[in-house]
Amino acid sequence: MSSPSQINGQTQKTHMDIYQKAITAFNNGDIQGAHLACVDILKANPNFHQSYHLLALINIQIHQYGKAGELLKRAIKISDTTKYRIELAKTYSLLGISDGVISIANTIEIKKLNSFYELDTLGVILSRVEQHETALQCFEKAIALKPTPEILYNFAVSAKFCGQHQAAQTALNKALKLKPDYHQAHFALADLTQDKAIDTHIVQLTKMLEGTPNAPIDVTLHLSHALAKEYEKQKNYGLAFETLLKAKSQKAKQLPYNRQDDQRLFDGLYKSIENLNKQSNRNTGPNSQRPIFVVGMPRSGTTLVERILSSHSQVTSGGELEDFSLLLKHASQSTGNSVLNHNLYQDSSKVDFTKVAKAYLARTAHIGNNQGKFVDKLPFNFFYLPFIRQAFPKAKIICLLRNPLDTCVGNFRQLFSINNPHYNYTHSLEDCAWFYQQFEKWIQTWSEFDPQGTKLLEYERLTKNPQQYVPELINFCGLDWQTQCLQIESNTAPVSTASKMQVRQPINQKSIGSWKRYQAYTTDIEAIFGQ
Repeated sequence: MSSPSQINGQTQKTHMDIYQKAITAFNNGDIQGAHLACVDILKANPNFHQSYHLLALINIQIHQYGKAGELLKRAIKISDTTKYRIELAKTYSLLGISDGVISIANTIEIKKLNSFYELDTLGVILSRVEQHETALQCFEKAIALKPTPEILYNFAVSAKFCGQHQAAQTALNKALKLKPDYHQAHFALADLTQDKAIDTHIVQLTKMLEGTPNAPIDVTLHLSHALAKEYEKQKNYGLAFETLLKAKSQKAKQLPYNRQDDQRLFDGLYKSIENLNKQSNRNTGPNSQRPIFVVGMPRSGTTLVERILSSHSQVTSGGELEDFSLLLKHASQSTGNSVLNHNLYQDSSKVDFTKVAKAYLARTAHIGNNQGKFVDKLPFNFFYLPFIRQAFPKAKIICLLRNPLDTCVGNFRQLFSINNPHYNYTHSLEDCAWFYQQFEKWIQTWSEFDPQGTKLLEYERLTKNPQQYVPELINFCGLDWQTQCLQIESNTAPVSTASKMQVRQPINQKSIGSWKRYQAYTTDIEAIFGQ
């Protein structure tokens, strides 16, 4: 007769055999089979933590991130491993819960990690929450284990954000030797090439674009934007613009821009002001002045203002945070897959803004160790201003305004998130101009509604006379004057926006009027703004 220990051992072996079959099914794309196998194991043995882990991976694959997180917590309760913690941090990252990511990451000693997968995964997660210096430690150790093109690219991106341009360029060149058609690496490299390397890169990019006319549009966009950057360094602005026109027209056919969708958003904003005017107590959130919201059109100088403010000893950069929008989406129970849609303005009556504000402050407590103020610099937060004001009655809002032609050309020239529909307007100059008009009309209306809490700041005036406008900006935020706020080139904090190269220079006017380089293509939008 078998002893209890023998029976338990046989049962464990049986469960492990079933689990291995579940792993095989998962790897072969049989999600349902893997799921059923894990459930069967857990019915017999609720402490089989491997099944919770695999179920979590299944839920991540079908975008059920919240459920995945709960499953990983159960696995960790049974067997607290670094692997499970990193997977939980990954789910928090996918959910946009940056404080959860950082909280878990702080419990992991990078020097003790020896798994390439864990190092790479943790590095990517950390980079998503703007922890680029710590991410570099993960990538460096992963490269020592296995220098794949992808890990070299990941390292280069974080190195570039940290201002380590030579290290980034070296890593990208190594990645391209291993994988010459790595389009993201070519795009990243175009920020860094100089002298003869520019000519060499132009030849490579041209051959790749001509040799793959039917390449996926994301490949074409990355290569075309890289080529345009290289042409611009040679002051060949006509070729640069033609290259972008060709690629962006292809993207516009695949994912056309519908002005009516964005018009609904702007209409919802005006309706929100009407609703606020009807409320006897329109500001319902706490009195915290910790967040400073910097908003505006992309490429309008928002990163410059963030660098100025975060140069102050009592201000930390939070980067482009999505926490407020995600919390508002959840609180409003707004329908639709997109975080931002016109239903939000109809559903906001359900929102408890005090709860939203408290949750936002909790999520951002890690920024600056919950001391002083921090900058939330998500440009499109201008779509949330009525809600920000209700959640934070005393928070300061700074909105950048820039010459419409510089802004529109800057938006057209930038490669934003390829599959984010909110950037579809950037596929044509005319749509950029229309969008700018709607933005400017809205922000002028908002500033009249909220004159005490919102400051409109013109990029041209700020850069022309920083000695006047920077102190005014610091004073508006309720801060004492510190001279280092004029010396943003001394600010060593990582920068992950499109302005990562420019903002490491002193405040200057080099980019003002840059639209004139492309004047052969701006006749139509000049007429729009001329009217």
